[in-house]
Amino acid sequence: MNELFDYAPNIHPMIVHFPIAILILAIGLNLIAFFLPEKWWDEKKTTLLYVLGSLSAIITYFTGQSAADSVFLPTQAQSVLTNHADWALYTVLFFSIYSCCRLILHWVDKMKQSATPMLMFLLALPGLFLLFQTGEHGATMVYGYGVGTGQYLEEAEKSNPEPTVATQDTSITSTFIKKENGDWIWDMSASAVNDLEENFHWIKGDIDQLNPTVSIENNTTYLTITAQQEIDNLFVTHSTYQNIQLDVYIDITSFNGEIQLVHHLQDDQNYDFVTLTSNGEIVQGRIENGQTEIFADKAYQNDDLKFIRAVGDGTHFRGYINKEMAVHGHGDTPEKGNVGLRIKGSGTIKIQNIEFSQL
Repeated sequence: MNELFDYAPNIHPMIVHFPIAILILAIGLNLIAFFLPEKWWDEKKTTLLYVLGSLSAIITYFTGQSAADSVFLPTQAQSVLTNHADWALYTVLFFSIYSCCRLILHWVDKMKQSATPMLMFLLALPGLFLLFQTGEHGATMVYGYGVGTGQYLEEAEKSNPEPTVATQDTSITSTFIKKENGDWIWDMSASAVNDLEENFHWIKGDIDQLNPTVSIENNTTYLTITAQQEIDNLFVTHSTYQNIQLDVYIDITSFNGEIQLVHHLQDDQNYDFVTLTSNGEIVQGRIENGQTEIFADKAYQNDDLKFIRAVGDGTHFRGYINKEMAVHGHGDTPEKGNVGLRIKGSGTIKIQNIEFSQL
């Protein structure tokens, strides 16, 4: 049993083929039944298969949600996961509604009318396309990224940025590296304060409010922010983006307040966020017209440097702590916007690395 779960860390990949097989079988027998005597196969048996397939699809969909919350994925897999979840939802809704329609037609005794069985068969065919799309994205998750096989653990390890180690070079050469596609990575170095000033602009407060300095502890370089009194400071990138992943290595153990990973910012009254509080809570949500909507929240242990990831991909929003998904919410697709950090409170924050990727 333990060996089984080494390569299948959750139940989803073990049951996902049942609804696919049952629903394809239902459509296939639905077609064949037109050429068979009714005593061999009739519409009631076909309907039973559609119902069983729909029920198994519903169960599989919810196991898939649970599985998604248990894995840490490489950046490239985030959008695949989103698309797989969306197509799965469309498939479940389609076959659930379709099966209910067939049951109702049996109830009102309309399935015996000559044209009804053929019409219902034709209406079932779009479900094959939905099944294909769901399976295609699921297969990409498994064979492209190893999800459900145990391989994803190795891929996640490779994708997670490692702490940067300070060198004796005191050059102020920037380590804020911009990629051709607009992504960027910022490993803190002697130039960190200059990088902060050049690559971000302030929506609330200013750079002086942060008292930023560069510090080295145990051969690791940090951008250290010191707020001697209560502040509300919001700085974001100059560029705007749509589907995003923002990774931050941060230590707030000496800070009293909260820090937000901000994305899809329109202004200080409209943006999405993942908030880390000093009292041990991670909160995901949206501020719209100044009103806060919470998507999800969870407790965490504020005791060390943390790797935090915020993902905003279509209608899916995910927040990770140290490779584990902590919060997963859903909302309307936001408009393209800036990404950055909002710091509210007082004390010391140490930032070691920030990486931004477009999905």
